Amino acid sequence: MSLIGLEISDAGIIAAAGTPARLLELDGQATESPGFALPQKDGLLLGKEAEGKAHLFPRQILNRFWDQLDTEPLEQPAKYAPQSHAEIVYHHMSRIWQAIQKPGDEVVLVVPDFYDRQQLGLILGIAQELSMDIKGFVPMALAASSIACPGKMLMYLDIHLHRIEVNYLKQGEYLTIEDSAMTAGKGLIHLHRDWVETIAQEFVGSTRFDPLHLAASEQELYDRLPAVLSNLQHNSSMVFDMIDAGTAYSITLKPDLFADKAQAIYGDVCRLVEGLRSKHGKKKPVLALQLSHRISRLPGFREILSTIEDTQIIELDRGAAANGVLEIWQQLSDQHNTEGISFFTSRPWQQSRPKYDVEPSAETADMLPTHLLHRSIAYPINDNPLSIGREVDSEKTRVQTHGHASRISPLYCTIGLRDREVVLDEHSSDGIFVDGTRVSGSMVLQLGQIIRLGTNGEQFQLIACLNRDET
Repeated sequence: MSLIGLEISDAGIIAAAGTPARLLELDGQATESPGFALPQKDGLLLGKEAEGKAHLFPRQILNRFWDQLDTEPLEQPAKYAPQSHAEIVYHHMSRIWQAIQKPGDEVVLVVPDFYDRQQLGLILGIAQELSMDIKGFVPMALAASSIACPGKMLMYLDIHLHRIEVNYLKQGEYLTIEDSAMTAGKGLIHLHRDWVETIAQEFVGSTRFDPLHLAASEQELYDRLPAVLSNLQHNSSMVFDMIDAGTAYSITLKPDLFADKAQAIYGDVCRLVEGLRSKHGKKKPVLALQLSHRISRLPGFREILSTIEDTQIIELDRGAAANGVLEIWQQLSDQHNTEGISFFTSRPWQQSRPKYDVEPSAETADMLPTHLLHRSIAYPINDNPLSIGREVDSEKTRVQTHGHASRISPLYCTIGLRDREVVLDEHSSDGIFVDGTRVSGSMVLQLGQIIRLGTNGEQFQLIACLNRDET
């Protein structure tokens, strides 16, 4: 028997379970199942399979059933179509539950803040109809948050297929969602459409080939878009090729092309953030913006947020809410000893780092870190850099990470003494976080900071020993 955290977003439903928590395959071999459905005579295609045919059958595809969950009758495109959004959600959840369930499993549902009581009731009823043992509901922003930011105004930003959410989280003895704002009607669907049209325009302008003239080549653009966006996160440009009627066409894509097209939506999000800051902040407080993996990978979005004055950006891992709810569930369940299913509006919140509690004192604030603490072992830091990862340079001191090999980078980073400073150099695209802030390139480290590896979540602390050579 195990507890499953089920993160509900129509941009990609995610499930996590186990100790340590890991993401589960719930849509074939994929760990995310998007909210797409395609009615057919022999059944309902769902998730990635339906998404892969969305532009081959644009009149039949359905993608609003999670966003507009209700029992109102749908306009019927065919006799075999579902009767309501709730019916499609039932089929989608059923498919996911069949993929991940084991006897005795219990489930905590992690949901966006925009669902009302009626919609939560529908989800609960559907889950119970599927014999899912639901233990409670937790808002996504509460579940995903793991790092306290004392003295700062904490917000959580996420994007779904049809909307973008900004949640203001009040920090204290408990963490509570104090207020929310959203761009309803503007989400991933709209950004992807604009970006696909932009790529098509580049082809037309450079080669006169129009990928949108056939449904098959249009679908290909949508299928390849995630890989394009991922590539441009790490490269200044990429060559994009397509073949039509035996002829190859090629263009060069750059990140600015996508960021420029999204400026209007990005601007709307910045205004929502500033609006919540003005409404609830005193004397324009420093912001700490937590970004879901869905929104942080949008090209140029982080750079736009960075233009907001006095802002710290914290990029969260894929499935942060599904994984996070497993870590905090015992705390939450201890608060509610009554029978029944609870919807949690707050969670205990420690104004400290999540795993280690050693803070530098005034006397040691200027001391350099001398060691890296990992799994109760202190590794000396010197001019022969520590090498952290699965496969590391044998000439460097190794700090071996653990976990499933396919989920761990061969080399995450190196940490060494350079010009009387302790410096971390990034060597992985999986994400390295120092006190919750993602590292890009190199970073000077300070005593007491926490390093977290993005893919497998292992943590390290920078400490100082009286004898630099101690281990």
